[in-house]
Amino acid sequence: MKPSLVRDSIIVGAALFSMLFGAGNVVFPPYIGLTAGPEWFLGFLCYYMADVGLAFLAIYAMLASSCIDKKEGIMHRLGSTAAMLMMCAIILCIGPLLAIPRTGATAFAISFSPLGYSSKGISSAKVIYSLAFFGVSTMLAFKESNMVDVIARYLSPIKIGGFLLIVAAALYMPIGPVSDVVRDDNVAWHSILSGYQTLDVMAALVYGLIIVTALKNKGYETGSQKALSVGIASLVAGALLFVIYFGLCYLGATGSTYYPVDMEKGALVTNLVGRLFGRASTVLLAVIVTVSCMATSVALIGTTGTFISQFSKGRLSYRTIVIGTGLFSMVVSNFGLDNIIAFAAPILTFLYPGTLVVIVLSLFDKHIANDNIFRFATAGALLASGLNVLEEYGLPLAITPHLPFSAAGLGWIVPAFAFGLVGYFVRRPKCLL
Repeated sequence: MKPSLVRDSIIVGAALFSMLFGAGNVVFPPYIGLTAGPEWFLGFLCYYMADVGLAFLAIYAMLASSCIDKKEGIMHRLGSTAAMLMMCAIILCIGPLLAIPRTGATAFAISFSPLGYSSKGISSAKVIYSLAFFGVSTMLAFKESNMVDVIARYLSPIKIGGFLLIVAAALYMPIGPVSDVVRDDNVAWHSILSGYQTLDVMAALVYGLIIVTALKNKGYETGSQKALSVGIASLVAGALLFVIYFGLCYLGATGSTYYPVDMEKGALVTNLVGRLFGRASTVLLAVIVTVSCMATSVALIGTTGTFISQFSKGRLSYRTIVIGTGLFSMVVSNFGLDNIIAFAAPILTFLYPGTLVVIVLSLFDKHIANDNIFRFATAGALLASGLNVLEEYGLPLAITPHLPFSAAGLGWIVPAFAFGLVGYFVRRPKCLL
């Protein structure tokens, strides 16, 4: 193994960490610790596996199915039209509709709440901040070929160092005793749902392409080189995420005797870190969180630009999409963090099961010759998750509560298996895309 491969993979791993650790990753772990109390470690494990575990499983599936270089990614087995529809839905979720605006909303909520600015309404301060935040993010994402290096070399060190400092302080100077009361009626499931809401599983499906492109630019072309370098980068990012998630969940648990469960998530982070560092926390946290969220914003704006420009076959240029995405995200971010999170929940509940089915099946891509297994199983999962969302919004069917594993939020598994079994008997040759 060449030393340069290790070095370059570590650099890309730091960039991957910064891409994955964004707005939701800052606010969800402390809130899990706060509500879980004595069960905070269970919440941490469930959150980590639903977020990081599934995200890296997605990257591994892309490597296993040899499709990490394709813009359709692992969705290519669904057929060209269905694959592009799924990928477009994913790009919109991790892009201008949800994830990108959430980065700016989170950065504002945490940076300015100590100064008395509310994140819930639209204010002149929020508008000015969002203009600056997304203006800089758009400029940093403007040159596609340098995006990963910009994140790794300039934003990642501040991001990693800042959060490791917070974690170290939380572990060695806990702000209080962990409450002996569990204030969440289902710690495991709600932690898994929070892991879903980070959007990292969906983001990983397109980050894989960006990572491999960055490594190609460094001279790694063969399949074995790509697999090894992506593997090292994933281990680096996974280890950093493990340590920081652990510390943030514990930090929230040590504040479980001080704060109510209905506290706004961004304000909770601000108050927790404020108890650790006192007045210095205002500036410290503002810098760390702004840089943290900006790194993810840059990655997502660039990802959106890359995908849509490829999807349009060059009719829409990368830079045009980057500017448009930055402007649209700036507008949406002003609606507030909690509103964006609430808006995301039903969309993710619908899309995630189908995405997970494709990821799991792609692990066995070389052993599944019939594309209809992918197509039917994904359709079954989306049908079940779609009914679940509609029922939650008042559709009087009450079908999904009777599905196996529905109590754990996994009612889509049996429909996906049953539909996939039907697809097995509907024979068609494997797509050659």
